[in-house]
Parts: sequence; structure tokens; C-alpha cells
Amino acid sequence: MRICYFIQNHLAPAQVARLVAALRRSQPDAFVLVGHDESAGWCSAEQMRRALELDVFAIREPARRGYFSLLQPYFEAVEWLGGRGVPYDWLVYLSGQDFPTLPLRRLAEMLAATDRDGFLRFWDAFAPVNPWNRRRQGKCRYGFRYADAPRWAAAGLRLLRRFNGLQTLMHVHLVYGQRIGVRPRTLPFGPGLGCYAGSQWTILRRACAEYAAEEVRRDGELIRWFRSTICPDEAVVQTLLVNSGRFRLQDDHLRFEDFTGSRNGHPRLLTVDDFPALTGGRYFFARKFDLQHDGAVLDRLDEWIG
Repeated sequence: MRICYFIQNHLAPAQVARLVAALRRSQPDAFVLVGHDESAGWCSAEQMRRALELDVFAIREPARRGYFSLLQPYFEAVEWLGGRGVPYDWLVYLSGQDFPTLPLRRLAEMLAATDRDGFLRFWDAFAPVNPWNRRRQGKCRYGFRYADAPRWAAAGLRLLRRFNGLQTLMHVHLVYGQRIGVRPRTLPFGPGLGCYAGSQWTILRRACAEYAAEEVRRDGELIRWFRSTICPDEAVVQTLLVNSGRFRLQDDHLRFEDFTGSRNGHPRLLTVDDFPALTGGRYFFARKFDLQHDGAVLDRLDEWIG
């Protein structure tokens, strides 16, 4: 059995190199692939390739938070792996600000023994009770077709946003850019096709990853709908896999995140004070880390993993 780690990155080489070194040291037989967003301005994909001495591809479109482009690199990675005939059984999806919290041989042993096909967070996006702790979050994100509004409309949009809770025909969303959503007469979701949401970061068997990538490549009605929603990166894979009925899925992405006190969906930066919680044995990865914020926690994790 072979694991592939795909790292989606927009950072400078230093922190990504730290993550890559930890992966290689803990699991030398794994394949590591990096998709680098050159629009962040740190360096080119070629410079990243030379710095890391491994396979790196340039993300085709700048990854924008709240847009389909944030998830598109994952499908590009599946395409890259298949096109080059890279053998792998599991695809672990990481960001450049993730880091292992246990020796990865334990992850390999668990994946080799499991009867599950995927480990990912998923829940009914339209349910009134959900992990977002916001009753209308799913309907606001995935129940409207959104379009970008011009910059000059900012003042008017802030005024219109006050009416979001008073009607259901239009929704103004200002968290990830200025966007106006219109609710159509019918949604693509209903009996037999539920809308499921969760975390962008997943651990999937190759069959799961390739199934989702193929559905996106086909660009059917459901994918076109998601392209006009808010945060499709947190719903596309979940909706495709759960509705397919083909796969045995575990509602657990096996990583530590802490959204306490966070705003707009950003998990807080982890520090050395979090070390006991990170290494309690339940999680294989954690996020987010920042070398400039607290590099000591990565030193501790390196020692722990080693």
C-alpha cells in the first residue's frame, strides 16, 4: 500500500520544506506532490521545485477563498497523478500550514487495515443544527446563485445586507469578496440528492478521489451550480461521495483544528501550548501552524514524531 500526500501551498518555501521533511522522514516510501499558487508572489513553481527537490506543479488559477478555485488544485493533483502513472492507494490532502502529529507509520497501518473508503467531515448542509453553529449557513452558501459585484457598489451592498434575514429571494455576502446571490425557483438538491458540507481537507482512497475528479471534469449541472456558490470547497467532494452511495465514509478527517474565537472560518494559529492536545493519539495531522508565529511547536512535533 502506498500513500500520496498532496500539499496545496501558497507560502514561501521555508515552512513547506519543513512539512515535506517531516513527511519524508516519517514515511520514506510515500509520494509527495505540491501544487503551488504562484499568484501569492513568493516564488514560482520551478523555484519551489528546486527548493524542495520534489514534484511541484503550478496551480492553473489563483486559489481564492470562498470560490471553486480553492478546491480546483485537488482535482488537478488527481489528474497529474493519473497522467503520470503514479501508483498510490490513498490520497491525503494537506495545506502548507499542516503538520503531522503522530508517526505516519501508524497512519499507514490504520489505512491498510480499515474497511472505510474515505475519512472526511460531512453533514447535511441544510440541517438547522450543524457544526457551523449557524442555522442558515448552508442555505446562505448553497441555496443561492452568486455573482461578483463591482467595487464601487460596496456602500450599497452593506446597506442591502441588512435585509438578508428579512427575505429569501436575494442574499448579499461580503465575507469572501462582494457577492450578490439570487435564489432560483428550483434548487439542484432534493429527494435523492442531498447537499453535504464539511472540511476541505480529506483522506480518500484513490477510487474516491478519482470519482470526484471525474465528476468535476464532466462539469455537469451540479458542478456548475457549485461554481456559483459560496465556499464550494467545503461541499463539492462531500456531496459527490455521499450521494454516490458507492463508498464507505467515516465522518472524521483525522486532524486537529481549533476554531475557538476565530472569525470567517479561520482556525486559530497553534502554539507549543497546544502540544498535549495535538499529540493525544486521536489525530494524525493538525493545522494551522506559522513558523513566524511559533516555530517551537514544530520543533516539539519533529522530536515527537521522530
